Amino acid sequence: MSLLASSLNLAQRLLVQYCHSTFFILGMVGSLINIVLFSTYRLRSNSCCIYFLVSSVSALILLPIGIVPQLYSLYNSPNPFTTISSFCKARTYLNQTSAMSCRWLLVIACLDRCSSCSTNAFIRRFSSLPVAKRAACLVVIIWFIFPIHTLIYSNIQPPGGISCSITDDGVAIYHRFYTIIMGGVLPCLIVLVASVIIWKRLQARKRRQIVISNDERVRRRNQIQDQQVIIMLIVQVGIFMISTIPFMSYNIYDTMTRVVTNKSADRKAIESLCKTLSELLVYLISMSFYSNTLVSRTFRKELIFLVRCMGSWGRYQRSTQVQPITATVTQNMAPQRLTKVQTGNTAK
Repeated sequence: MSLLASSLNLAQRLLVQYCHSTFFILGMVGSLINIVLFSTYRLRSNSCCIYFLVSSVSALILLPIGIVPQLYSLYNSPNPFTTISSFCKARTYLNQTSAMSCRWLLVIACLDRCSSCSTNAFIRRFSSLPVAKRAACLVVIIWFIFPIHTLIYSNIQPPGGISCSITDDGVAIYHRFYTIIMGGVLPCLIVLVASVIIWKRLQARKRRQIVISNDERVRRRNQIQDQQVIIMLIVQVGIFMISTIPFMSYNIYDTMTRVVTNKSADRKAIESLCKTLSELLVYLISMSFYSNTLVSRTFRKELIFLVRCMGSWGRYQRSTQVQPITATVTQNMAPQRLTKVQTGNTAK
């Protein structure tokens, strides 16, 4: 093995060891806090936040399924994820299901904001809590069905490491094109178009608000909250584009060079490092908690309120703890005789 190949293999190992583990810890913590915050009444009353909530649950599945086997393979051999067929199939299937659910929940959230910004009353009806709940469930069900082929055709492929892939050539080509189109090209196009529409409608709404009087305070508060949600959505769309384009670009390259069999060791090492790096960027979609905290004042208020509630509950728990009572008995504290006191007539 050449010096370049060995250096790239070491870089890949360090990337998994430190960057993947950091993404795992930050993503798990952020997803859990997201679930708590989006479950609060103020946020879950917004239809777009329903998609954020379900997406956080999907991210909570994606992170351990995608990252833990790679971390485990660094320190353990043989790795059960690459030596037991059932683990291989289940990991590939759940990884595909959770990742696609995260992407398409973001797509539906963009369509939800497009409908909420519309001037057509019929279109605005699609931006409601009942529709959001049904749509989120439908997205999850669809992506539990679509990747079913990974449960059938995923198999262990030596050599060791995380080497679990679809071995049938025809199904592998279908899977790559299906992943590129449904996981990259189509959702990217939809969120880009939806973001442009949302931006234009927001600008049009601002121009209309110049004529409207400022008496409707409740409506104004709701509009501010909607704007905060839209800001969170647009930032997540940007993160989604950054995380998806490199991964899809590598998949396209890998599909086009699949028939090349005489790759050098250096080229294989470069491709392996690019694959690991592109897979790492995919997990950026699970970091929405930190982007939400940075860009949304409403989200920060809910987070601060949650922290204060936890602090108040901790102080309440400490104040209500029963302290043990200790008594010291000395020699001068002799027990006194108790006399019986009779009431009423006494016997003579």
